[in-house]
Amino acid sequence: MSSVEKTSLNASGQLPLGPSTGIDRQNVMRIKVNKVAIVQDLRVEHVTSPLLEKGVISEKDLQKIENGRTPQDRARILVDLLPTNSKNTDWYKHFRDSLQNPDASPETRKRYKHLVDFLDNTVIHRPTSQAGRFRYTNTQSTRSLPPIYSQTDQTSTTLQHYPPLPDIASKETSHEERTPNDPQNPEKKDVKVKVGHQNMTLVKGFFHQWLPTPDNFKSHLEIPQSHLDQLMSSSNPNDTQLIEMEKLALENLKKVELISALAQRKQLPLGFELCMCDAIQDILNSPDLFHLYMKYLPALEAEEISLVTNLQSSFVSVLQLLESSSTSDIVNQVTQLGLKLSHFLLTINKFSEAESTLVSIINFLKQSTNLDFWITRYQAYVKLMLTCNLSYQLDKAQGAYFDAVQMQYQIDMMSFSQKVIYEGSMHAETSHMLLEYGSIVSSLGWARKSLRETDPNDPASIVRSLCVAIDAYCAHWMVKRAELLAVYVVQYARKYFGERHPAYFDALLHFCHFNTEFKQDESGITASKELLEVAEKTYGCESIQLALAHREMSKALMFSQKIDEDDYYSHAIEAVRIARSLIGQGDPQLHLFLHTLATALQWKSLKCPKEIKDSTLHWAEAEAKQALAIVTSTFGEISLKSGQMLLLLGQIYSKMNNHPVIEEDLLDVSARLLTQAVDYLKLCQPPSSFYLLFGMANLATFYKILLKPDLAIPRFKYVVEHAESTGSYIHWVHKCYENLASLYNSIGENQEADLIQVKLSHWLKANPAKNEVIDFAVLQEDPIPFPSFITKADIWGTAIQKAMALPSEKAFVPLGHLDKREYIPLVVNYVW
Repeated sequence: MSSVEKTSLNASGQLPLGPSTGIDRQNVMRIKVNKVAIVQDLRVEHVTSPLLEKGVISEKDLQKIENGRTPQDRARILVDLLPTNSKNTDWYKHFRDSLQNPDASPETRKRYKHLVDFLDNTVIHRPTSQAGRFRYTNTQSTRSLPPIYSQTDQTSTTLQHYPPLPDIASKETSHEERTPNDPQNPEKKDVKVKVGHQNMTLVKGFFHQWLPTPDNFKSHLEIPQSHLDQLMSSSNPNDTQLIEMEKLALENLKKVELISALAQRKQLPLGFELCMCDAIQDILNSPDLFHLYMKYLPALEAEEISLVTNLQSSFVSVLQLLESSSTSDIVNQVTQLGLKLSHFLLTINKFSEAESTLVSIINFLKQSTNLDFWITRYQAYVKLMLTCNLSYQLDKAQGAYFDAVQMQYQIDMMSFSQKVIYEGSMHAETSHMLLEYGSIVSSLGWARKSLRETDPNDPASIVRSLCVAIDAYCAHWMVKRAELLAVYVVQYARKYFGERHPAYFDALLHFCHFNTEFKQDESGITASKELLEVAEKTYGCESIQLALAHREMSKALMFSQKIDEDDYYSHAIEAVRIARSLIGQGDPQLHLFLHTLATALQWKSLKCPKEIKDSTLHWAEAEAKQALAIVTSTFGEISLKSGQMLLLLGQIYSKMNNHPVIEEDLLDVSARLLTQAVDYLKLCQPPSSFYLLFGMANLATFYKILLKPDLAIPRFKYVVEHAESTGSYIHWVHKCYENLASLYNSIGENQEADLIQVKLSHWLKANPAKNEVIDFAVLQEDPIPFPSFITKADIWGTAIQKAMALPSEKAFVPLGHLDKREYIPLVVNYVW
């Protein structure tokens, strides 16, 4: 049996309805539903003779059929011609007979027998008479069925007889709930009706079939009451709107729950594919609701319904059985479905399943050289980069990058200097990947390029590019530019997605990150509180986003010196608890939460009673060591991340009084770790990197406290000589100037101290010590158009782009509109 027999794709063209009887319309529907399988498997020369003899087709029709270029083209023409012969009302019977008795080999006859089985088992069944009434599951409103279901009750096969259901499941529909069919207003919904003593459910996908509802079926899904109460008690109109979205998402998922119940009882038609049914299509076609399904997955798991696994495996099985030589429309529908599915899986934090889905799409498209699939393949590579970046699989992200560049090069070669794809998303993921590796200079370059080349009509890509750019500018300590982006991304996400959407959460998260790094004021605390509320209400369950919100809240309190109470510590603990419960102990993302918790414990040790100070620091040590082990295995022993973890671990040891395991002096251990951290940062960072300068400042301060000016002075001097002006005041850089001057004075080198004071005055003039608090109300203002903002935010890059007339300035031309000429792909070596 061919894969396309199991898919539920409809043909791209519409079958003309010649005969007007109810039976003929049902037969047309059977042909239409099975058209993909017929076109793939049928060879017209095996069946045309009996069809000619019976008058189903004419010699003229046969000539049209033989004009087809491929066997699939000829089969498609035949299938389209079959129902147009209104003079022959037995056309379906004769076509079915020709499939049962083809002029072909035994193996081909066996394959055709499967086609006949599929035709016979495609039940277009109306369980009641034409005057019957329909009622939807779990709703008080009534709607109509598509016109095809309002024909007479006659099929080529019958449903299996089932014993009556108990009274509890066979309640009669009331007169008020009944509504006549309205053929003018068809709706694609799963429907439940009562026939005699049986409840029936319409399962729609490749097979449109009525099936008995499982005995005493009752949905176990409901909106969590605490979440619902929180939304209903709010006066925020965004929360009122979210309630309606929650109800719609719940209704969609209940249909899938019912289908899963049918699957568990083996009551679904042979060949039914979950990923192709209408219930799943309703979910995948509403991306703004994706995040709302996350909270229901545990309830489905409790019912032994693994929705994510079933969806992903169903799609992979369809791809495995579908031939890449299928028509472009069919392949495009399947692969676009896969991209939607991967986006759904990403939104609900199922990274491994999303990766598997994307790899399946890419491997499938690699089998074809059809130009129509190039852009889809490029999109899959970019989406795979995003997936691997979010799951910290940077080696796989790098592989996807090379493949995306190769694909983009081929598309550009074939487009003859016309712009057919926006490369901003690929550049954004490249920037993210390089920044995680610690390549901050390259990361900034790609981030700028991403902002200039992002599709201006794709808000989701714009938010992603802005967030990546904020991280890159923060890594370079370009404070003013980072602030400009951080404010704009919140305004933009709020306008285009609303305040209860993952895009708004990401935007606000990056604003909080910027504020914690540089501003460290009340606006950061206000934004972090807002972030926490957004995470709680948007997702309505424990999620990695909620853990990130608690982490930002903890950081905002610590860096704003709000450590008199333990709120900063409580948020850090909650962040780690949620993260560990969701992603496990060894997940690379866990290092973020462990670093914050270890930092919080270090702060807590300064305020806690003396008798528990060391135990608190030992706890911080354990968390920091686990974080170090994770980043070493993920990013390598010598990396920016490992340097930062060693820096934290050295600071923790410097505060300890004793250690039950380490026999050597703890100050020596601390000095060794701090020195090792600085050495690692020297190897993987440019000389003026603020990560390196910060590590050097910590090591210098450590030696100053130990009264070792000979070791402290060279390190303070390195910071002073390499710290570039950012236009913004940086407290610890100021302290390095003052400490260096005081150390020179302490050893009698007053002239050197005076010189440092002069340099400090110049530095303060270039970086004035004024901290303008960002009014949170600014974040709620409407943003300017994105193209105008880019011109403002990146004046130099925009000017260069216009001067050089880069390809991005040229008109956007879809690939399908280009001449498909013969060409030989070039083999290009790409150097990282």
